[in-house]
Amino acid sequence: MSNTTRLKVKRTIWREEHDNVLKERFHTDYIHEIASHLCCAKSTVSRHARLLGLRKENRSGRNHDARALVEMEYPNLSYGEIAERTGLCENTIYLIARELGLSRTPEQKRAIKSRLRKELIRSERRRAVFGLEPRTNIKVGSDIRKIRLRGNLKRHGYIVDDDGITFYYYAGLCRRPIREEHGRKLGFKFMPLPTTCAEETESDSASPAVSANGQTIN
Repeated sequence: MSNTTRLKVKRTIWREEHDNVLKERFHTDYIHEIASHLCCAKSTVSRHARLLGLRKENRSGRNHDARALVEMEYPNLSYGEIAERTGLCENTIYLIARELGLSRTPEQKRAIKSRLRKELIRSERRRAVFGLEPRTNIKVGSDIRKIRLRGNLKRHGYIVDDDGITFYYYAGLCRRPIREEHGRKLGFKFMPLPTTCAEETESDSASPAVSANGQTIN
């Protein structure tokens, strides 16, 4: 009986996620790179590629350009941005960057993070201006919503107090209950116009307009 010790090779159980990785990386990576990533033989990768109907394209074409883009833009763009440009997922971008030996300096990481946050804040502000629900927990829209609603209420005849949050309505005003409800959620207060102010308002509205030369316009 031979004393030679045989090494047991652990076989990879091919699963659906292996198919997903293979389809995603087949046109951007070499077979041996995919095999190394999946911890299996190159023949296994090739066999499953045939079963999936995958065929290698010329690496000088679009798929090679994806790797070139990763190498070129890695210092300036996030994984998500590169993934969007190449049509690959973020995990694949990460693996390509690692295989290419790419890295970012702390300054580059801070620059990317800062730029993405500024873009997100701008996006949230635009959503606030148009009255859309926020997509994040970043508190950027409150003041803009107040400004927008304050101007809207003034156009509909509400009188805003000097404190900027108290709005008065007079007897003949066509009130806007939905806008008032939104205003209350933003800290606005709505009160009837004091009697003396109401009389002055009615008097002003009833007075005939006078031109610069003193003649009545009405």
